[in-house]
Amino acid sequence: MKTILLFGAGKSATVLIDYLLENAVEQHWRLVLVDADLGLAQSKIGASNRGTAISFDIQDDTERGRFIRQADLVISLLPPALHIAIAKDCIKF
Repeated sequence: MKTILLFGAGKSATVLIDYLLENAVEQHWRLVLVDADLGLAQSKIGASNRGTAISFDIQDDTERGRFIRQADLVISLLPPALHIAIAKDCIKF
């Protein structure tokens, strides 16, 4: 099973989240959705057993690295200023 790590659960992420969850069983995907607002992330995952909502400080290098290290694919829908830290971790791990 492939793990997809998605940073950001805002309005622009809704269609992507729905797509990933709708196709998760057939494609053997597991979605891990990270957002500063845990309640928002949980509401986007809903009752899907192929998705997990989590929340942590994106500036926390250790926590961010821990999740990126475990992912097969990382997608960032965060504000552009935050992409660099995520990209550096993706290259590192």
